[in-house]
Amino acid sequence: MAPTRIDSSLVRAACTIGLVACADTTAKPQVAAPAGPPPQQVPYASPYPQPVLYGPPPAPQQSPPPAALPSPPVQPAPPPQPVYAPPTVPVVSARPLLGPLIGPGAWQAEARAVAKELVANLSPPNKARVASIPLVFDPNPNEVNAFAGCDDGGAPFVAATEGLLEAIDAISQTKASDELYGTQSYEAYVGTVAPRLVSKDGGSALLPPGAIPPQYWIDPRRISRAHEIFDEIVAFTFGHELSHHYLGHTGCANGQPGGLGPTIAQLGVLASSVLPLVNQPNEAAADMNGCLNMLDAARARAPVAYRWTERGALELLDFFARLDGASGANPWLGFLRTHPNPGLRIPLVQATATTWRLQHPG
Repeated sequence: MAPTRIDSSLVRAACTIGLVACADTTAKPQVAAPAGPPPQQVPYASPYPQPVLYGPPPAPQQSPPPAALPSPPVQPAPPPQPVYAPPTVPVVSARPLLGPLIGPGAWQAEARAVAKELVANLSPPNKARVASIPLVFDPNPNEVNAFAGCDDGGAPFVAATEGLLEAIDAISQTKASDELYGTQSYEAYVGTVAPRLVSKDGGSALLPPGAIPPQYWIDPRRISRAHEIFDEIVAFTFGHELSHHYLGHTGCANGQPGGLGPTIAQLGVLASSVLPLVNQPNEAAADMNGCLNMLDAARARAPVAYRWTERGALELLDFFARLDGASGANPWLGFLRTHPNPGLRIPLVQATATTWRLQHPG
């Protein structure tokens, strides 16, 4: 509250009360005033105390500052990111739950079912060239590989090793756990098996015991999501291999009736001779066509089943990139191999999928 102000006119009035002398009526002789300058005027000094203001006027009142908002909770550091940004995945609970895939028998049967779905959605000319091609599996667990080729009789086939199916299963199991619960199972898995797979003695790509916390292992949502990711990776893998045949890279897929494929004993020899040493242009073309084949099949299966995306390709290529890193491979020497460096294949797949979506909106 501001202090009381005293009116200056009242102060001046108070200072004059009683200071005016009464007139003297007694006659007195007049005395001439001495010549010279008039007397100096003495400044008036009031005998009364002057009003005192108690300090400077207070500062104007200000509104109190708004209450500070509570600080947001500190979030934990995000897990290491892969070398790509995966597409958004629909909510698991909005789709039918799938059952588990356990062991080589179930993996092989699922791979054949996915390959059949891929063939069904090819263009008629390409479908005619590969519809009868057999898919065979090498029980070798120490090699992670798939390839397309021609057997001794000139008949086409597509093959994959048990080690590849083990790796795909482990990737799908760990990625499903990380996606649903925020774990880092995939990083732990790769950190364990990659050095072993690229070592001189080789090793297994099987998921190590305890890689996924036991409380999550039997969750139906995780089981179903792992099944979806498995199919998604397999779809790109065999879409890639089938495209080698219908693009004419092998030279033996001409729509002839399919056989049983090479025997297991023959696969080891054929794997080293079915493709030329410098084959990178063919591999890039197979990546693009395999991705397109997968996306075409995915469009046909929606909305009843989970719609595959390029994520299956990116997950597999990320895994191969980790193996390259564990082996100390020089990415700039990729032209000396039959396959381009995985880090270079990833943007090619992403660009292919982006173009496909622009051509197939909705």
